[in-house]
Amino acid sequence: MPEPSILSRLMEVIHRRKADRPRDSYTTQLLNGGIERIGAKVVEEAKEVVEAAGQAPEASSGDVIHEAADLVYHLLVLLAYCDRDLSDLEAELARRFGVCGLEEKAARGRAGTGGS
Repeated sequence: MPEPSILSRLMEVIHRRKADRPRDSYTTQLLNGGIERIGAKVVEEAKEVVEAAGQAPEASSGDVIHEAADLVYHLLVLLAYCDRDLSDLEAELARRFGVCGLEEKAARGRAGTGGS
C-alpha cells in the first residue's frame, strides 16, 4: 500500500489537533480563533502568494512555493474547522475534472448556488 501523501498526513495532524487541542500548538491557536482568525490567515497567505509570484522570476521561485505551502496549510485548517476533510476537497475537484471551467461556473450560476 502506498504511503499517504504529505497533504493527507498533514490533514490527519490538523484533525488530531482539533480533537486534542494541545496548548503549545499553532494549529490549536488558529482553531480556537475560529473562522475570523483562520480566514484572516487564509486571506493574508493568498495575498503573499500573489506578491511572491509578482516578483522577478529569479527572486520568486522559492518564495512562491513557501507562500503556497503556507496558504495550503491554512486552507486545510479552515476545512478541518468546518468539519471537512481533504477527501471532500479531492471529491469536488474530481467531480469538476474534465469539465470546462467556464461551463462549470455557468452551471453553478444557473443552479443558484452563487460562487466565484
